[in-house]
Amino acid sequence: MKCVDINQAVEADGLRIVIVKDMPSAWGVAAKAMIEYKALDCVYTHFIPRTDNKALRDWAGTHSAPVVAWNDQPPVNRWNDILLLLERIAPEKPLVPEDPKERIQMFGIGHELCGELGLGWNRRLDMTRPPEGTELSALAKKYGFREPDVSLANGRVVALMQELASILKAQQVQGSDFFVGQSITATDFYWAAFSNFVAIQPPELCPMNPIARPYFENPEVKAAIDPILIEHRDRIMQNHFKLPLEL
Repeated sequence: MKCVDINQAVEADGLRIVIVKDMPSAWGVAAKAMIEYKALDCVYTHFIPRTDNKALRDWAGTHSAPVVAWNDQPPVNRWNDILLLLERIAPEKPLVPEDPKERIQMFGIGHELCGELGLGWNRRLDMTRPPEGTELSALAKKYGFREPDVSLANGRVVALMQELASILKAQQVQGSDFFVGQSITATDFYWAAFSNFVAIQPPELCPMNPIARPYFENPEVKAAIDPILIEHRDRIMQNHFKLPLEL
């Protein structure tokens, strides 16, 4: 996948994705990996942290990443909208199950990882927690920092990881290495990407901004990780992600 300037991405045809530069922002990491899994011709460009990203805002109407655009269709930036766009473009390598029960399971787990009150949402709140006695940062304000939510964030993450581990163990009994059904789905990509919010991959696999690396792990959360979750992450990353991650 070729990296281009944001202005080139805006003017290009075909598929384009905007990801956060030098940061393993899980929403973008998962979307990029699914594009590569589907073998789609795509270029990527960067959202630059701590800048105004005016070209992106003017084009996509958002000051966040990821953003995915297809030809002259309006860019999309919500995790489920991105997934459904990729399914429409490349249905021959599906990541959303046809079976209604499995589809409900996939989108349910997907929301618990990617959506509001999900794993990424809660970890991001904890990561932007200001030191005691200091003011909220611009990033904390952007992500809707609220003390009542922050006080619950790590507990919510631990409870979710316990349920995810339980799902994988039940799937193993059924002879499956995946979260849903007997084949890979978007859920597997999402967990692999979002796992970096609780157990960051080593620098040789995730060459991120070193200043930010310590914020991606919390001792309380890390202590609660079941090994089956990291085993799943490592297997999916090795088999279906481009490593080291392009950030």
